[in-house]
Amino acid sequence: MPEEKYSARSVRPCKGGGILVEGTFDNPFSMKILCRILLDVGKCAEKLGVARFFHKGCDITLYRNGRVDVHRVQSTEEAIQILDEVNVIVREAFVQSDQNTSSPAPWGAE
Repeated sequence: MPEEKYSARSVRPCKGGGILVEGTFDNPFSMKILCRILLDVGKCAEKLGVARFFHKGCDITLYRNGRVDVHRVQSTEEAIQILDEVNVIVREAFVQSDQNTSSPAPWGAE
């Protein structure tokens, strides 16, 4: 089912029209890289762990932990299509799942 992709779910109506759909990418973001990617197209608060930009008439909010909000879409299915496109745009900013961002691995650990 497409509704299960990104764990997308409709949350509530948007003030600007349409609905807000909340989803989650599989990996968290490196905010430093994400802010660099979105430098000329959006707003990014590296220390706060949040970035925001517009894409195809929708307001996209990305959070350090991989959560994403898509504002002003008409359906969950439309949000999933937008998230597929956003995924490609921000792909370089994803932290790989084998990396531990909280602390380095102990010596000799694989």
